[in-house]
Amino acid sequence: MSDSLTYLMNAMVNRLEYAHPEAIKEIPETRYWEMIDAYMVVDEVLANLYKQYVQAKENLARLVIDNGSDDPMTEVAWDMHDSTRCAIETRLIELRKDSGTTERARKIKLHNDAKAQNSKILFERRKSPSDKLNEAMVFMMLAGMIMNANKPRQDIRQDFVRAS
Repeated sequence: MSDSLTYLMNAMVNRLEYAHPEAIKEIPETRYWEMIDAYMVVDEVLANLYKQYVQAKENLARLVIDNGSDDPMTEVAWDMHDSTRCAIETRLIELRKDSGTTERARKIKLHNDAKAQNSKILFERRKSPSDKLNEAMVFMMLAGMIMNANKPRQDIRQDFVRAS
């Protein structure tokens, strides 16, 4: 592979990473850090580290948008983001080693999950059959509008057959 092609591919990858830096905010940390919400209730140090991490993530996103990924300040923001992330992971390891803390966090997690499940059940019970029918009708109308707006284009292979 030539150097210019390699450069182009790397530039495309970097562009994809930074095309929508606001998406950095949308990544749920609970996907990576299991039970972090429950541990934050139990441990104030972790809660403070998490606040610092969220702030570092917001600063990083803003700097990438304003200054680009090659700016020295953006590189410093990446370092701050990475260091707060590592601090959280280290604190989570410490908390998981302590059986008392882990048990309290587990109880909080179970309580929160049960509460969320109960509220979901109550919400579903409040919906009448006509509400569910209305939701289905709206969905079908939106799907029809999208399908009409995105009509399939003519098959390109036919153009090549005619041209040859």
